Amino acid sequence: MPYTLEHRVHPEYLEVHIKGEIVPGKEFKEAQERWSTIADLCKTTTRNFILAFIDLKGQHPTSSKFNLVNAATNMGWLPDYKLSVVVKNEEQFNHLSFTETVMNNLGYEMKLFLKRKEAKKWLFAGK
Repeated sequence: MPYTLEHRVHPEYLEVHIKGEIVPGKEFKEAQERWSTIADLCKTTTRNFILAFIDLKGQHPTSSKFNLVNAATNMGWLPDYKLSVVVKNEEQFNHLSFTETVMNNLGYEMKLFLKRKEAKKWLFAGK
């Protein structure tokens, strides 16, 4: 597996760290594995708020991003999950901005950030 997924359970949220490489030809399958695992963690820990730190080298094709979001419910992703994603740099931010748009257009809550403090503030806004 060319990525690692570690998590911590906090009183009000689930913190997830994903690091590795996006393998050409396996982008969709591996992304499904990652997000299914996170959805399972949300269920077993009864957490709806997710603070994710993503550091993946490489890129998903646009069709893969759309198909992934479109299949979110099949992976156990629920509309009441709120996902705050921290990326390492502008390049990753720009790469994932399409995913953020599609997620929100399909009724999910997701927002990208470059800093943990801002990501956490948004995650708990309105709570």
